[in-house]
Amino acid sequence: MIEKYTFEGEKKGVKLLVFAAIHGNETAGTNAIRRLLKEFEAGKIKLCSGCLTLVPVCNAQAYAKDVRQIDENLNRVIKIFEEPKTYEQGLANELCPLIKKHDVLLDLHSTHCEGDVPFAFCDYPDENNQKLIAGLDVGYVLEGWPQIYAGNCEIEDFSTERAAHDFGKTATTLECGYHKSVEAIEIAYNAIINMLAGFEMIEKEKPAERPKTHILMQGYVVKKKEGKLCKNYKHLDKIKAGETIARYDNGEVLTAPNDGFILLPNLRAEIGAEWYYFGIEKS
Repeated sequence: MIEKYTFEGEKKGVKLLVFAAIHGNETAGTNAIRRLLKEFEAGKIKLCSGCLTLVPVCNAQAYAKDVRQIDENLNRVIKIFEEPKTYEQGLANELCPLIKKHDVLLDLHSTHCEGDVPFAFCDYPDENNQKLIAGLDVGYVLEGWPQIYAGNCEIEDFSTERAAHDFGKTATTLECGYHKSVEAIEIAYNAIINMLAGFEMIEKEKPAERPKTHILMQGYVVKKKEGKLCKNYKHLDKIKAGETIARYDNGEVLTAPNDGFILLPNLRAEIGAEWYYFGIEKS
């Protein structure tokens, strides 16, 4: 059974769900939730309305081993399986009913590289989604994720945001920065508090909205064979059209399709995994 904690307010309100450690080595959200649980236990925080469910570790086996996954990427298989064949598919069968029971999901993630800039995904914009994003202390929002995977035969994408959308709910994914950094934990913690304030679930002033740059994702690259990125790219590094981004060991090069940003570069990507994404600033 997945570990979860539910708190009920005295008045009716939004049903908010918070996930952490969908990927086992992404621990910032877990640490933030553990901190919040201690504050609830000590009476420092009290829910005045709505319902809050916290899931500090969605992928327990991967978390225990400090690895991303056991059999496959959990954030590509969030749907119901009649006969789950992998560990992560079994987890998806537990997580999907939780998503369906709530109105809003905040999914906390973190990234591979020190110094990575925090950001949010906005896959399926709606009123609640915009409230979620408004309360996040990030300067960048990535849009267009579902479109770059549409009709794709390489990778099936059943993310937490897609599951929420398919159930008629809303969700936002927050990438809090580097896995192990104190700053990432703080961003994750503040995000939860800001969500609670934004939906008037606790007695706290709503946060001021931070200006945000919206980036439209345009594509991604799967690593086909042995090779490496040409620089120690960091997420949101700017790239120029024609710039050589990656080089395979056989000499083949991959270049930037246009001016824009390199997104989520994985310097240690395995063959068959997403290597990097690219996007442009939304006008």
